[in-house]
Amino acid sequence: MKLFYLYDAQGVFLGQGEARLSPARPHNPDGSPNYLQPANATDLPPPLVGNGQVPVFDGEAWRVEEDHRGQVAYATADGRPLAILAVGALPEGATLTPPPSRRHTWDAVTAAWQPDMAAIQTDAEAVIDAQADALLAPYISLTPGRAMTYLAKEGQARQFLEAAAPEPADYPLIAGEVGITADTAKAVAETILAMAKAWHVMGGAIEAVRLAAKKQVRQAPTPEAVQAVLAGIAWPEEPTA
Repeated sequence: MKLFYLYDAQGVFLGQGEARLSPARPHNPDGSPNYLQPANATDLPPPLVGNGQVPVFDGEAWRVEEDHRGQVAYATADGRPLAILAVGALPEGATLTPPPSRRHTWDAVTAAWQPDMAAIQTDAEAVIDAQADALLAPYISLTPGRAMTYLAKEGQARQFLEAAAPEPADYPLIAGEVGITADTAKAVAETILAMAKAWHVMGGAIEAVRLAAKKQVRQAPTPEAVQAVLAGIAWPEEPTA
């Protein structure tokens, strides 16, 4: 039995097959078997290769090439995935190691992804601010114009309750909520001050936790340390009646 070894247009080994005798002339003039050999085939056996390698025939001999076909590489410039379609070494500026996050950059000296701590810390601080804002939302609007209105309402409510004989018309922000927030101007003023008190208590507690957490994030030396800070934040709980 005689074997032949197939390769594709680029010389990449495809497999082996058994040669067949020519039906028209099964023997050569010297009496030796006359085997048919298909195109892109050789009777030279390819070398043994390891994982991630493949034999490639150059027309005269086999050589061993890296084979990353079917794998995904990553551009070291920006971490984008790259499909590997051909045999051979990885393209320059590519690695098989995926970036741990979009906030990692490739370090050519260590040949590894390194965390961009400044960006990771900035992201974490934004998360902390968003969590604090969500906790503050029930007490005060974070829109600058509305926040100023709330402060003005608090001032008018305080003045209304301190006045000996307040006239609701002199306190338009109080009068405008009669029948909505409460049934009387006095009740409206009391409700506004109660909400303001809750805001001052919760707002101060939330702000203290927010600032402390952001300081810890800025001091965190690794992405894991940053995540530990985020996971360990203990926000104040809303007081119950």
